[in-house]
Amino acid sequence: MENKVGGDLICKRPETIVEARFKLTKKQNDILDMVFASIENDEKLKYQIDIRKYGQLYNIKNKSNIYGDLKKAIKTFEGKGFAITQKISEKKENRIYFSWFSSIQYLDGEGKIEIELGQKLKEVMLNAKKACFYQLKYSLNFHNIYSKRMYYYLKSFENSNGNDTGWRIDNLDELRSKLECPKSYNVYYEFKRLALNPAYEEINGNSDIQFEYEEIKTKKKVTQLKFTIKKNKFPQLLAVKDEVAATVTEFEEETPIRKIIKIMSDSKITVLEAKKIYDSSKKDLQIIKKVYDDGKNKDIPNFIGWMISMVKPGTYIEPKKNYAKGVFNNYEQRTYDFGKLEDKLLGKYKDNKSTEEDSMSWEEQLVEYKEMNPS
Repeated sequence: MENKVGGDLICKRPETIVEARFKLTKKQNDILDMVFASIENDEKLKYQIDIRKYGQLYNIKNKSNIYGDLKKAIKTFEGKGFAITQKISEKKENRIYFSWFSSIQYLDGEGKIEIELGQKLKEVMLNAKKACFYQLKYSLNFHNIYSKRMYYYLKSFENSNGNDTGWRIDNLDELRSKLECPKSYNVYYEFKRLALNPAYEEINGNSDIQFEYEEIKTKKKVTQLKFTIKKNKFPQLLAVKDEVAATVTEFEEETPIRKIIKIMSDSKITVLEAKKIYDSSKKDLQIIKKVYDDGKNKDIPNFIGWMISMVKPGTYIEPKKNYAKGVFNNYEQRTYDFGKLEDKLLGKYKDNKSTEEDSMSWEEQLVEYKEMNPS
């Protein structure tokens, strides 16, 4: 594999890893990008990555959050790895399993990440016959995890056969498997809506490549995708954002924030907004769901702000329910002292005058009582 050129801000990702199956969050992939950008053809297995060098590439307003986000992502690498397949012959192949790192740690007070690679993994990286080269300023700024993975796939085929236009054909099931899509994405509509189209919108115009895709059908069912990849001569970075719209794929565990994002899946909600709602509710997911279900179909200006306000303890009052036809429909049922009413019915209660608490006469209450209790 040819040596990396262009300095530490150019990343070299071996094709074996580009095509491997693994499930990582956006921030975990960011760390991998920094690692691949740091590795050289040398004898070293341990590297230190200065976050400040790469932090400048993030197109966000508050760059101080980068350190905390990457520190949290480092903790989630425990037990993470991938597998690659090496063909021996037409019928035989070896499958090798790797952990991403022998060790990884965040150096507090230094703003650095220290990683140690296994000898075998570094050999795989250095001996790869083909690699994908790209500028980190694009990959670090994709908001959707599928945009990042698709970018790596497509970038490696950008100049296939020396032409200006490259192409590749992917079996749809294999592509979903490589992307580690959830089972719900087996429905092509869901895969297209939540993975393919977001990648199309983010990569085109916001990176150094652009692509189109063609659906290939077998018996009216989409079974393959043909991608056509070209250079983008006038790339721009995605717009500056404090936080990015969250997707379920950003989370490895069923955290409360992930649950809120699922509950509010029809709204464009960010991680920060979900956290504010969660904190405001005093960690009450049940009231969050009730408030959201009540307000999601209403025309409410600043809906997220309304949610943050309404989920506060003691603020939300559930709307009155409609009652069965014939029992004062659309009105809340009155509360009665049924013991007294029964006494009146039996003639044991002599005073027929209204009390201060009742706005209806005794006769009216008795009629109402009989209608509600025909037996």
